[in-house]
Amino acid sequence: RRRRRPALTSDVDSAGRCAGGRVRIAACVAESKGLGAFAVMPLSPGMVLGYYAGEVLTLAEMILRYGSGDVDSPFEYEAANQRAAWEAERSARGVSSSGTYLFNAGRCPLSGRTLLVDGEDPSLSNWTRYINHSTRRPALSARSEVLAAEGRDGLGTPRVTFVTLREIAEGEELTFDYGDGFDVDVLSFVDE
Repeated sequence: RRRRRPALTSDVDSAGRCAGGRVRIAACVAESKGLGAFAVMPLSPGMVLGYYAGEVLTLAEMILRYGSGDVDSPFEYEAANQRAAWEAERSARGVSSSGTYLFNAGRCPLSGRTLLVDGEDPSLSNWTRYINHSTRRPALSARSEVLAAEGRDGLGTPRVTFVTLREIAEGEELTFDYGDGFDVDVLSFVDE
C-alpha cells in the first residue's frame, strides 16, 4: 500500500525545489521527522533564505484554536463549536490541526499583544515550515520581530527571518534550534 504524499506548499515546485532553487524539500533520513529542507548548493553564512509564513494569531486565538477542549462556560462552549467547525473544514482539505507549526513572533509594539504565525496549513504557509529542529549543529538562525506597521486590527505585522549561521554544504539539512521549551505545552503558562 502506497503512502499518500503530504501536501507541499505552493512555493515548492514538482522537483521539490524552492527558495530560488537553493533549497530542496525531501524526506528526512530520520522518518520521525517527516519532510525536511536541504541545501541544493553550498550556502554562505549570513544569507537570508526565507521568511516564515502562515496565519497570524493572537494568543487568545491560538487558545481558541488549539486549547484544551474543556467546556465550563458559554464562552468556552462557543469556542468549542468554532474549533470543531474549523477542524472539520481542515480535515476535509486533508490539513492537520496539531498546533505543531506555531512560531511566536513576539509582542506587537503598538498593542503589546503576543503574535504567533501558524504555518500548519500548506495553502497559507511556505517552504520554511519544513525546517526541522537541531541543537547539535543548527544551520540557521530564526530572527523574529513584530513590525509596528499596521496589520490586522492594529496588531502589527510579525516577521520571522531565517538566516544561515555558517557554511552549509550541498545536501545538508537546514535546521535551527527551536529553543528551550519548544515542546512545552504553551497553554500551561499563557497569561494574556
